[in-house]
Amino acid sequence: MIKTLTLLALLLPTQVPAQTIDQMLGSWTGEGLAVPRGEAGVRFSCRVRLNPEGASTALFTGRCATTQGQQSFAYLVIERADGTVSAQNRSEPPDSLPARLAGSASEGQVRFEDGASSMFELRLVGGQLRFRIQGDSGGQPTRGEAFLDRR
Repeated sequence: MIKTLTLLALLLPTQVPAQTIDQMLGSWTGEGLAVPRGEAGVRFSCRVRLNPEGASTALFTGRCATTQGQQSFAYLVIERADGTVSAQNRSEPPDSLPARLAGSASEGQVRFEDGASSMFELRLVGGQLRFRIQGDSGGQPTRGEAFLDRR
């Protein structure tokens, strides 16, 4: 009897928890503040989209802009069961952003970076997506944070 119950328990489908990236799929838009090192912050707006590309894989595309300029990006993001994340730059034509990023995912948050100065962080906060970026803007380190709403 115990062997039968054990075998049945092994054969019953178990619910696999959703990967973090899967919870963020869709289109997001909003505004925030970008702060170049040593300067006053400037308002910026962002549109971000995460489209499913397979199991725990999404095409992460977006465009952020200030009154001084804009930056578009496209990364194929892969989240593994162990919580590690990798991202490959898929911009066409190729851009100056890092070719590969690596990071981690935890409940409601995905963060990936190049180990030098570039970073993306996505965190679910209530019904919003907190979007943090870091990188070089015109050769100057810049950080930004925006709260995006699902469209």
